[in-house]
Amino acid sequence: MRLIRYQPEHQKPMLALHRSAVEEFTLGMSQQQDEADLVTIDEVYLRSRGEFLLGFIGERLVAMGGFKRLSDVVAELRRMRIAHDLQGQGYGTLMLRELERRAFQSGVRTLCLETARRRPLTLEFYRKHGYQETGRSFYGAVETVQFSKTLDEKVCESAA
Repeated sequence: MRLIRYQPEHQKPMLALHRSAVEEFTLGMSQQQDEADLVTIDEVYLRSRGEFLLGFIGERLVAMGGFKRLSDVVAELRRMRIAHDLQGQGYGTLMLRELERRAFQSGVRTLCLETARRRPLTLEFYRKHGYQETGRSFYGAVETVQFSKTLDEKVCESAA
């Protein structure tokens, strides 16, 4: 999988990948509200010292994810998506490790995230990669589990 930094010309397939990931949920908010950060990636992620990556196999967008800076040393991992037909093949791990590496290099020492409680494989994915459950919340009408992980050089060397 080839990873590149977000470019505006990829917004349409990126939104399609995101929508395929959330179609099973009743979000309790409008599509416009849900996608507000995805239509302003430069502003929300990149200009605030965050990152947003897209993963391609050939010309096909198959993965995406980013982190949004919350402070100098804390960032929120957001919008991790892998095409349904490619899940479980290591692409999520590649994306996660690269985001962790870039976050650490930019001074982030703690990554946090939340994901749907109804996704046991996703919950297991983050636990397997060293994320610890820190609480529960809601994203609109979707119950979520919150996670956090402390980044260090050892964690990020494995991504290099």
